[in-house]
Amino acid sequence: MKAIKPLKSNTLHYYMAGLTILFAVTFSYTFNSKIDINGDNCAYYMLATSIAGGHGYSDITSEAYNPTNVFPPGYPLLMSFIRIFTDSFFPQKVLNGLFLLASVLLLFFFVRKNKLPDSLAFVASAVVLLNYQVLHFATMMMSEMSFLFFAVLTLWFLCKADDGKPFWKNRYFYLAILSAAYCYHVRTQGIAMAAAVLGFFLFTKRWKEMLAFAGGFVVCLMPWILRNKIAGMEQSRYIDAISMSNIWRPEEGTLSFGELTARFFDTFRMLLTKAVPDSVLPYFSIDYDSSATWNEWIIAIILVAFIGIGMWQFGRYKYLFIFYTLATFGVISIHSAPGGNRYITTLLPFLETSLIIGLYIVLSFGIRKMKIAKEFSPWLLIPLFFFSYPKLEQLHAQNKAPFPANYRNFFAIAEEVHKKLPANTVICSRKSGLFHMYSKGAVSDYLWTADDTELIKGLIQSKTDYVVLEQLGYSSTARYLYPAIQKHPELFQTVIHLLNPDTYLLKFDREKAMEKFNSL
Repeated sequence: MKAIKPLKSNTLHYYMAGLTILFAVTFSYTFNSKIDINGDNCAYYMLATSIAGGHGYSDITSEAYNPTNVFPPGYPLLMSFIRIFTDSFFPQKVLNGLFLLASVLLLFFFVRKNKLPDSLAFVASAVVLLNYQVLHFATMMMSEMSFLFFAVLTLWFLCKADDGKPFWKNRYFYLAILSAAYCYHVRTQGIAMAAAVLGFFLFTKRWKEMLAFAGGFVVCLMPWILRNKIAGMEQSRYIDAISMSNIWRPEEGTLSFGELTARFFDTFRMLLTKAVPDSVLPYFSIDYDSSATWNEWIIAIILVAFIGIGMWQFGRYKYLFIFYTLATFGVISIHSAPGGNRYITTLLPFLETSLIIGLYIVLSFGIRKMKIAKEFSPWLLIPLFFFSYPKLEQLHAQNKAPFPANYRNFFAIAEEVHKKLPANTVICSRKSGLFHMYSKGAVSDYLWTADDTELIKGLIQSKTDYVVLEQLGYSSTARYLYPAIQKHPELFQTVIHLLNPDTYLLKFDREKAMEKFNSL
């Protein structure tokens, strides 16, 4: 390959403008103005509200404002700066979009800094802005885009730190530590980035940098660890979830070491043969519930080969990409609920970029060997962009559609609660955070137990006043809550009943329940 000439400043501006325009088009086309119904985005918003309101990192769904560590604090802290000025969802979603744009621009500079053609850097970066999965999460109040930004920023700082200075005199080295630590504080999955950096220093035989980075990373984690310890909280809810057979059915107990190992490899195979092809080749139909077919294995192997070739073009930084990919797969594979391709969202920009670069390298090699031309232009890869359109159109339709009927009923009851009941009235519901976004009042969850006595006692302990019986499609309602209500109908009086589908607000007679269950 010929030596790459540096871009003229005006040409560089054209590339940056091109990426910005592409972002504006795809982000606005797939933008979802509604709150997402996954529930976690509500938790992030409420934590940001707590910080902005001066209550610290606390649960605002009760008057006690109890400290919590349900999620790491990094993303709610970023959200809180906007939350101080407005309670609107819109600027929070725009903030996520800006994190995506900044990440793509940094990837562009990272690729070209590693002596690859500038046009290739543009094409490889642009593909990220056409990935439906990335855009789907970019328009939610979720942590993926802020995590992506700090992950790419870590790579950029490490790249900038290679300027010949001793690492202890290089500000970019310290910035890389801070950025990697903030990744962890945004998502616990950020431990994969720390592992990737340590692997990078190990394979490049930079022992002092490796020890310094490890020490600095641990120091940056200490404030959060100490805060949780002082507050008497466990460090992470994810630790217990790892050993559970099914986090949605806690009564099934925990797994043995052998079962954990088997699940690890099953999930790893799923990510390799289904999640990655489903995400970077979005025109394939993937069935996550079936075993991987030979065709899926062949596609996965070809994809991995192209992605690996692409990563190999980054010189010694290839170790960063390779170890980050493997570490992310490893972290996801030990989790009890991998959720299809959801948890590789923050990895996709690295995979997409590497895939395009790998494809360019292979095609360039083939064209030279066949003596068709001396060089292969990266611009000839642009037709690949159009394969993304069907998924983007599907995402556009999904995000512009109104809420399904079951959620409309759920939110309608929440709005009635907000209008007619005091804010300190405790409402127990599945997806309590989502309910709080419309009720603006105190909420609680029911215990996930098939023991109806324990579930009712849990309602008493949480001082529940009303219970929402919904049909949002989650098995826990039918498995735990509904049977308890059926067994003790005298404790639940219908206040609101909405049809199609049946959705109820039930008054819970807490005094009668205390009399009944205290006598047991």
